[in-house]
Amino acid sequence: MQLIIDGAQYNHQLIVLGRESRAISQSEMARLLNFSQGKLSKVENGLITLTNEELIKVAEVLSYPVQFFQRNERIYGMGLSEFFHRKQQSVPQKHLQKIYARLEIRRMEIQSLLKSVDIGESNFFFMDPDKYDGDVEKIAQIVRATWHLPNGPVHNVIEIIEDAGGIVVPFDFEGSKVDAISLCHPGSPPIIFFNYERPMDRIRFTLCHEIGHLIMHQRPPSVDQDIESQADRFASEFLMPKADISHQLNNINLKVLASLKPYWKVSMAALLKRATDIGKLTERQSRYLWTQMGKAGYRAQEPSELEPPREMPSLLNEILKTHYEELKYTVSDLSSAVTLNEAEFKSLYSPKHSHLRLVR
Repeated sequence: MQLIIDGAQYNHQLIVLGRESRAISQSEMARLLNFSQGKLSKVENGLITLTNEELIKVAEVLSYPVQFFQRNERIYGMGLSEFFHRKQQSVPQKHLQKIYARLEIRRMEIQSLLKSVDIGESNFFFMDPDKYDGDVEKIAQIVRATWHLPNGPVHNVIEIIEDAGGIVVPFDFEGSKVDAISLCHPGSPPIIFFNYERPMDRIRFTLCHEIGHLIMHQRPPSVDQDIESQADRFASEFLMPKADISHQLNNINLKVLASLKPYWKVSMAALLKRATDIGKLTERQSRYLWTQMGKAGYRAQEPSELEPPREMPSLLNEILKTHYEELKYTVSDLSSAVTLNEAEFKSLYSPKHSHLRLVR
């Protein structure tokens, strides 16, 4: 909702979003503005309007341009997967609010950048697990086939996502126990924000977990569905197809797990769990190997020399580079286009090489 004041406009929801993105409480912001908290509460709920001078002061306090609060677009919250996962997160609510607000703002910025660049149609599609009798592994196999993946390991997960029309963005979750969050809203391509501080084997599994959510969980699940478990099963089959890996998981021990890790580019723990899930280990054998993993210190940290090569996204950099090289945008132009202060824009976005088509 936009409010009109002396010919200017602002969206009261963006005042809330901006405040939460800076981790400022309502009472603290009211003090900084010299408002009563009651007045600010009514402003944030759209019950009373700000003057132009007050809006400028809000922008100064939150370090956003005035134009940020004048964006005329819908504000989205988190999706189903985050709703169900949130219950398992030991992250303070205020910190989560800051993360969610920053993610939504990044999504809005990316959407602004896509107005002039065509990245093609998304090849993410909905597959209801109930229609496949809960056979999540079958869904993973269909997605691999649709995306033309060869048998065996996935060479580069991030490249696969970007080829399918998704955007992958490294994100600073500021030490919180969050590996990734995916967003998929009308008019936007799927966007996966991932914690770049994690080991690469964990990042790859996490990204495939998010692919599973984007494919399977666009609608409310049935009562008996555990969507986190389904996304894990999807990721396991997507990265380690049973038909391709089964024969390699006979007679496994720590040495075998270590030898398989560089090939499949997943953790030793993921390989061990996969062997257990597909019936290659008895419960007793599995417990023994987990104990051996613990004694070797591998449950806390696996050998660094076995870590898969780092994968980095390129699509967002290509979008930025297209603006600079073909559309002749300056840093100042782009920061204005996404309604960020120039210093913050520079800290968040760094372009490299581009091969994208302009929107004609």
